[in-house]
Amino acid sequence: MNARAAAAVLMLFVWSRAAGAADVCAPGDDRAAGPLAGGIGPADFGAVPETCSATDAALRTRASLVVAPGMPDYFGSIIGTATLSGRYQLAEHSTLSAAADVFTYRYINNANLASHGPSFGPATVGFHQSFVLGAATATAVYARLLVPLDTARQSGAETGGELGGAIRAAVGSRLVLDGGVSLAAPIDIVAGQTHGRFEAGALAEGWVRLRPWVSLGGGADLRLRVAPSFDLISLVPRVGARFAVRRRFWTAILVELPVAGSDRTDLIGGLYAGLER
Repeated sequence: MNARAAAAVLMLFVWSRAAGAADVCAPGDDRAAGPLAGGIGPADFGAVPETCSATDAALRTRASLVVAPGMPDYFGSIIGTATLSGRYQLAEHSTLSAAADVFTYRYINNANLASHGPSFGPATVGFHQSFVLGAATATAVYARLLVPLDTARQSGAETGGELGGAIRAAVGSRLVLDGGVSLAAPIDIVAGQTHGRFEAGALAEGWVRLRPWVSLGGGADLRLRVAPSFDLISLVPRVGARFAVRRRFWTAILVELPVAGSDRTDLIGGLYAGLER
């Protein structure tokens, strides 16, 4: 086979793969693809966002459960949170984002000493810049700020910044791969003293479009404390389903099961409802 024929075959192969893959950032594309913001971070801080730019709004209700029955330090908690989030597309590939934990209810039992109560906050604001590399692949970089607004804190405040990146790739017309990394620096301010730490996270998951209106997904989320000491925070397998209800509305469910790390959370469940422009 001469060079011209080989080049023609290669171009045909590349074209056929691109034609078979869904446009991952096409306006009006089905909303049955991930990723979903997970974990227990405040106002989605540390959660890898969606890669593609859009104008939308979503409500996430989350419950996390800790059961540590070992004596003498019996500990358990149930925490429920409602998070409102939204994005506004400034340009074709630029987006502003905001999120806030508008309601959190904590029930904590520590050696039979129980405490509970509702709270509001904190919030985050961010900027996202995406880059479309073709019909089948897109990447993004983002920066996010944690706003120190939290009525649950009787003294002190928590703020911080986050940088990260995300990627989405379509493999054929049914499979979508999502992933990304997060580099977060939370800062606690207590009694005039500042205590900072550096945390890194990574997300990898795949979504299979079973129908134009429903996808099933699975993957894992890894979180590390890098400084001031190195520690595995959590390794969390996750499974979810996402449904396009109507042309602009979607809903989803996500279940996360931490299997390792210093975080004692046993189970995280989330329900989502969203609206896209």
